[in-house]
Amino acid sequence: MKRLRKYGDTGLHYACSGGHDKIVEQLIKNGTDLNVTNGDGNTGLHYACGGGHYNVVELLIKNGADLNVTNKGRDTGLHYACKGGHYKVVELLIKNGADLTVTNKNGDTGLHKACEGDHDKVVELLIKNGVNLNMTNVNGDTGLYYACAGGHDKVVELLIKNGAYLNVTNEGGWTGLHKACWGGHDKVVELLIKNGADLNVTNKYGDTGLHKACREGHDKVVELLIENGVDLTVTNKNGDTGLHKACERAHDKVVELLIKNRADLNVTNKNNKRPVDVTAGLGKDTQLLLETETRKQAEYSELVSSVGSEEGTTVKLFLCGDGQVGKTSLRKILKKTGVIVVAFWNIKRRVRQQDVFNPTPGVHVSSKTVPGIGRLSLHDFAGQAQFYVTHAMLLRTTNAIFPVVYKITDGEDEQKRQVHGWLSFIHCSNADPTNKPRIILIASHADKLQDQEAGMRRAKALVEHYRKLFQESLIVSQEVFLINCLEAGSPGIQRLREVLAAFRDDMLKQRPQVPKVCVQILTLIESRRQERKMFPVMEWQDFLTAVRQATYGTLESRIVHLASSYLHDEGEIIYLRREADSSVVLDPKWLFTSVLGSLLAPDNFPIDKVERTADDYVTVEELKRVFSAVADIPLLIKLLQDFQLCHTYNGRTFILPSLLQQEMEEAAWSPVSSKAVYFGLQIQGRQEIDSFSCDLFPRLQTLLMQAHPDKLSRPLLWKNSAKCTDGKADALLRITQDKRQLNIFVRSTKGFRKDCNSIMDLLKNMTYRLLHETSPGSRSRDMVLSALDLREHRPQPHAYSREEVETAAEEGRDVVHPKRNIPEDVKDLLLHLDSLTGMLGRVARKRPELVETLRHINPILNHLRADDVINLDENDRIRAARTPQDAARELLDILEAKGERACVKFHSVLETCDKFAASLIVEEEMSEEGATAS
Repeated sequence: MKRLRKYGDTGLHYACSGGHDKIVEQLIKNGTDLNVTNGDGNTGLHYACGGGHYNVVELLIKNGADLNVTNKGRDTGLHYACKGGHYKVVELLIKNGADLTVTNKNGDTGLHKACEGDHDKVVELLIKNGVNLNMTNVNGDTGLYYACAGGHDKVVELLIKNGAYLNVTNEGGWTGLHKACWGGHDKVVELLIKNGADLNVTNKYGDTGLHKACREGHDKVVELLIENGVDLTVTNKNGDTGLHKACERAHDKVVELLIKNRADLNVTNKNNKRPVDVTAGLGKDTQLLLETETRKQAEYSELVSSVGSEEGTTVKLFLCGDGQVGKTSLRKILKKTGVIVVAFWNIKRRVRQQDVFNPTPGVHVSSKTVPGIGRLSLHDFAGQAQFYVTHAMLLRTTNAIFPVVYKITDGEDEQKRQVHGWLSFIHCSNADPTNKPRIILIASHADKLQDQEAGMRRAKALVEHYRKLFQESLIVSQEVFLINCLEAGSPGIQRLREVLAAFRDDMLKQRPQVPKVCVQILTLIESRRQERKMFPVMEWQDFLTAVRQATYGTLESRIVHLASSYLHDEGEIIYLRREADSSVVLDPKWLFTSVLGSLLAPDNFPIDKVERTADDYVTVEELKRVFSAVADIPLLIKLLQDFQLCHTYNGRTFILPSLLQQEMEEAAWSPVSSKAVYFGLQIQGRQEIDSFSCDLFPRLQTLLMQAHPDKLSRPLLWKNSAKCTDGKADALLRITQDKRQLNIFVRSTKGFRKDCNSIMDLLKNMTYRLLHETSPGSRSRDMVLSALDLREHRPQPHAYSREEVETAAEEGRDVVHPKRNIPEDVKDLLLHLDSLTGMLGRVARKRPELVETLRHINPILNHLRADDVINLDENDRIRAARTPQDAARELLDILEAKGERACVKFHSVLETCDKFAASLIVEEEMSEEGATAS
């Protein structure tokens, strides 16, 4: 009856495996051995349990099959049934006395198998029958550990409710939380946290769950851990924090999240590396953010440790909107909130004498002291928020509240346009990622409504919409205000005061302490402002001397420098520290009103404004005519150049990009040689809340001019375009009208790809640096422009996501133009294949070395041809090359076009044919944590 086959299976094994209960019954009647085992030690019961064949299992049990017999892996039928999640079979086995404590070769019980397989009903059944929830296998793993590893939240919840221990560590020191964090299972992590899991327990390498989540880039898990108080300062045995791991693996979202939550950016590991030192692969804007915040954090620590600090007491109020608020209401609001007021107005129509609030061109600043409040500063933006200082100086302070006023009487689209514009402006201008600006939306002109209830519904809907849209970057109050701003005693105004006061108290609790030296310097600055009313600007060395004299020489120049930078960030002064002879603007009001107002004011202001020549230039005589009464002209010119607002080639005529009016002619970027190669990059806002400063492109044009003659020939400038060349390749830069996309086109007329590299790198780096300065809160992403569209000079070339193109490159396939249904070779799109990950990226990075190394290429070709990596035509084309270098280049071109798999096979062939060449692109060794603990 046994009839043993290759693996020792009998007919009973086959019948049990297939669930054929009639056949099993016949075999039993004819005396078959129920406990016979095959080559793996499995009985028919093992197979029946594994297949979930209830009737067969019942027959075997009734006829005396051994329930607890184990195979060579020491698994019982219960192990198999639990692994398959066969509830009825498990129930049957338990009723008939199956041993729940039997462990297999790995030490797993049936519970381990059920937890691993996410079989919550089976787990519940085992629990009801008294299984030991905390039994560990040979590696020290519990069933909870398995469930956490798989992200099985229902099983985890069930185990926790029934008393499973949360903080059991296995042989490697891992807990269930470690595994859940490693796998990015946010629901499981949330369950563990709610039930008291230790967030800071470390494994044998010193890693916490945070380290694991950061290493794998699970931003949702990282956010959960942070919200629940995980210690961001824990270092592992290598001295790495979670931020180190996120930087090493180039997880932009995680890095930004840790920065926002004030992670220590200057902690060094055992290799003396800070997070900023291990950031290969991070996105440009994240890299710049990390560099800036690392510097600022280090400088603040140095400043405070040197001179001490004191509690801040002042909160600023920035009043934003396109409408008008009665002065009486404004004063009433101030009385009980104790804030400094800064009002942003956007007046787009001609100002009439009877208007309640009469704006001035530029940014008008008035200051006075209010008893019990402090200094009151009222800033009037006359629709001119397009220059750097308005963004980086007035909005980068962390102690500000932003009431945004709009008219409830306007149409819904107009209301959203205004509110969205202001919130985007505030978000993108926020230079401190650890700060979430506080916003209050105020619907004014309630007295003009005929239906108050309908108005309230619209106001409420707007609040809910923008709370959700900006939830990651702004704190938008959930309070709904529909008020008449001219009625200071109304309940709405009273409630507004209360909300402002609550915001103020909360901010003061969270605000970092103010360095004492900054308070000292502010006193000096105030007196100097009075002395230098006509031109309140000082050269750095003069400023340094004045500060040291006022402080009796107790301050080092380094401390004065850091304190001035801090005051710059607070918007109290303007200090551009680009070079040793930088200037310090003591009075932002003077710069905003007397200088920038005359440069940028709209035509409806009856003031002296700078006039341009027919060529869009401004002459030195014109600058003298307008500014002689308020400024020293040579110093003013230097100041404007420091701000990247103007440039000159001859000292007599000046280009102010913000004033340019001419549009680019089509002939300026017309088709050239048929050999020409084109590449294009589009930098765009990452989300709909992200936009670029109006000042980005004018300042970028100035930087292009300043690059002459070392890097770029004299560029051609137009209102929204600029053309330049480095002598090898040409470039065209264009910004879209909505300021959300910047296109950079480069081309080589001779068809040399490498000639495009350097100019694209220069322009990309220049743009990102400037974007970080002008719109520090905005986040952007790279898009790859269609080479096909660029060659045909289409006005709006299609933009592919970089991920889409890089994935196609790794897979060795084309991307398809979605509008034209034409395939494009990724090599025609990506300038830098060496930026890719995997073997394809390593081959591309080592291309120059491989070209020089691969001299005996025929054996390599034989292997690649035999393995069908290259076809016959490609083989012949490579062999026909004039020189070994040409042959190597042709081979690498083909392999890079075929993608990751072809490059992996190429590496394995090199291991056989050319070990030195193979060593050039050898894979990085796995770190000690590369192999996960089981």
